[in-house]
Amino acid sequence: MRARGIKPGFFKNEALAECTPLARLLFAGLWCLADREGRMEDRPKRIRAELLPYDDGSVDDLLTELHEAGFILRYTAAGGRFIQVVNFGKHQNPHCKEQASTIPAPDMHGASTVQAPDKNRTCPADSLFSDSLNLIPDSPFQGSGAGAPVVAGKPADTCPHQEIIDLYHRILPMGRQVRVWNEARRAKLRARWREDIKRQSLGWWERFFGYIADSEFLTGQTTAAGRPPFEIDLEWIVTPANLVKIIEGKYHQREAAA
Repeated sequence: MRARGIKPGFFKNEALAECTPLARLLFAGLWCLADREGRMEDRPKRIRAELLPYDDGSVDDLLTELHEAGFILRYTAAGGRFIQVVNFGKHQNPHCKEQASTIPAPDMHGASTVQAPDKNRTCPADSLFSDSLNLIPDSPFQGSGAGAPVVAGKPADTCPHQEIIDLYHRILPMGRQVRVWNEARRAKLRARWREDIKRQSLGWWERFFGYIADSEFLTGQTTAAGRPPFEIDLEWIVTPANLVKIIEGKYHQREAAA
C-alpha cells in the first residue's frame, strides 16, 4: 500500500541544489523507505542496500549532509536511532490503509538530535605556514561547541571552516586556492570534523596538512610520463575516501617504494 509522489519543484529547489547529487537522490529514496509519518530507523548500511546498492561513498555522510541542510532530522528516542523526513506530511499523501508509524516522533519527551557516530582515526606529523583569503562569513554559532542551539531540526554549524581554509592555504600554498566554499563543500568538511573527536581541533588539521606537505606526490613534485603533476585542493582532501587514504599513508608509501 506504500506509494510516494515527487513534484516538479523538487528539481528546482535551490537549497537542495546545494547538496551533492548523490545526497539528492538519497533524499528522494528516503521518502520510499519512510513510514506514513515520514520516519524510519537510522541504519546507514541497510539504507545503502535498499537505495544506493550500486554507488560508492558513505551513506552515513550523505545522511549527515541532508540533516545539516535541514531536509531530514537524525535523532535518538527510546534507545534507538531514527530519521524524520522534514515536511513529509506537507508533500506526501500516504494511502489510508498504510500501517501506522511505530517509531516515536522526534518531538516526544526524551528525543534528541544526534551527530554521525565517531570513527577513530589518527594522523602523524607537524609543519609550516603562510597566508590566505577570507572567504567564510562569520556564523553566530561558529566555534560554540557542545550545546549549540538547534533550529527547526537543523544543528548549528560548529565547524570552523574559515580557520581550516586558512591553515590549508598557509601550509599547502602549492594547492589550488579555495575561492568558493558552497554548502556542498561545507557539508564535506563539516562531516570530517564531526566524525572523529580528534579532528575537532585546529591543531589536528595543522598537523594533518603538515603531513600532506611531506608528500612529494600530493604537493605536485612528482611527474609521470604524459601527465601533469598532481594538484591538490581542499575539497579533494576532505572527500571521505581520499582523507582515509592520506591518513593511512598511501601517498607516502608510494614515494618510499619508488
